[in-house]
Amino acid sequence: MISKGSKAFILQNLNFTSIKEEKSRKGREKTFSNSEFSIDQSKLEDDFIENFKMVSGEVHLLAEKEDLIEKINELIHEIGAQSVSFWNMESLKSLEFTSESDLANTDIGITGADFAIADTGTLVLLSGPKQPRLTSLLPPVHIAILKKETIVPNIHALFARLGKSYENYDKLCSCISFITGPSRTADIELNLTLGVHGPGRAIVVII
Repeated sequence: MISKGSKAFILQNLNFTSIKEEKSRKGREKTFSNSEFSIDQSKLEDDFIENFKMVSGEVHLLAEKEDLIEKINELIHEIGAQSVSFWNMESLKSLEFTSESDLANTDIGITGADFAIADTGTLVLLSGPKQPRLTSLLPPVHIAILKKETIVPNIHALFARLGKSYENYDKLCSCISFITGPSRTADIELNLTLGVHGPGRAIVVII
């Protein structure tokens, strides 16, 4: 049997451990919630670009937002695309192409990017009625339009931002996609191939 003294000692240790873990948890939450404000946004942009390129992604950084349509049209002609599908976005209203509904036979899918994670070079897309998930998955080329102020340092900062944005659960998106470069597939001999199960070319235009 356990003596009263031993029980008291065990309970004291459990209580101490619980208090210590609670303090540690609150410290981590404070760090995560403040992390996006403690890092220079230009550094986040540089880190994201570097990490996205490391996973075979392509980046185009625009000096002016007004140059977006010109850059998108330039990319479409450079790729030689015959058909394009894109999200219903105000910034794409003046695109010289019309959006195709047959995503399985579309050459390029153009989407926005709601967020980007700097330390992994990852795009974050929130799906909804005007932002179909398959636009970024089915076409062989994916072009994402990213606002530089939406780049966050890490996944903890991302979920802190999402928590603030979606306090009303009626407005939750149907799916969150994390895209880190082109689609990658490796066979049993570890030979890596791009584009087998998704876009083989991933392009980000930062505005």
